[in-house]
Amino acid sequence: MQYVEPLPIERAGDPDTVWFPLQIHSALANTVEDISANIERNLERDYIPFNELIGKSQGAVAIVGSGPSLKENWRQLKRFKGDILACNAACQFLLERGVVPKYMMCFDADPLMLEFMTPHQEITYLLASRCPPKAFDMLKGCRIVCWHAAGDEKVSDLLTKHARMEPMVIGGRAAVTRAMILVLPMGYTSIHLWGADSSFANGHTHIRRSTTEERRMAILVNKRTFSTAPWMCSQAEDFKLLAPKFSQLHGIEYVVHGDGLIPHLAMTMGFETDLEPKLKFLARSWGARAKALWAQL
Repeated sequence: MQYVEPLPIERAGDPDTVWFPLQIHSALANTVEDISANIERNLERDYIPFNELIGKSQGAVAIVGSGPSLKENWRQLKRFKGDILACNAACQFLLERGVVPKYMMCFDADPLMLEFMTPHQEITYLLASRCPPKAFDMLKGCRIVCWHAAGDEKVSDLLTKHARMEPMVIGGRAAVTRAMILVLPMGYTSIHLWGADSSFANGHTHIRRSTTEERRMAILVNKRTFSTAPWMCSQAEDFKLLAPKFSQLHGIEYVVHGDGLIPHLAMTMGFETDLEPKLKFLARSWGARAKALWAQL
């Protein structure tokens, strides 16, 4: 297979631009040994297992990522009728603006995630067992619920070793798309996404600076070009695969707020977004249902 260098965003408008189908290859940011060591140490702790949250919630939940669109629409969360789950730096961003989320979620195994830790007595922290042990130490005295990320190579063996009868949570490769699955066994049936852009806006990668240097690239989705990064493309691909499956099989409602790659993708796929008027979405939605019913006659 021939390697094709990702197209820089600066060349996206060139008349001689040639677009290629996107191919995504995932890789761990940390070694299996480092992740397993984190899990081993955290399993020795006295924590609240994720089992205790299963089936305890209902209705709507807002999953908040750190995409730049959150800087424009965060005030809407003050009026949101449901619970709020903030991922990574989004928790600090909301706290600084007087919005206290019910949950803060993180499953990054790299020590870079430690800068996201801000203790708050009203927040339940959903930390994956793969997170650095120091994150648990920094939140001492707070309510911490520990869950386990399916896909980690040795997590099943370590759970067996420590006699932990606790579930492993599947899902996407980034915080927002893993949280989309994490909230389902908790009982939520309506999922709203904020700050789940998966693309840059006016040169900004996140609501604040990124913890790493982002590799920028341009992709074309349904006639619109986005400046993004490889891992963001993976997150968008996760949404494309996960949302339709759980919507169709389990009736989960998805609403995507803001602008960016995932909102644009969601609109293209038929989900409700802020990118088109509510009445237009309802008309299109009912039209699709009527067409499906007609096909069954």
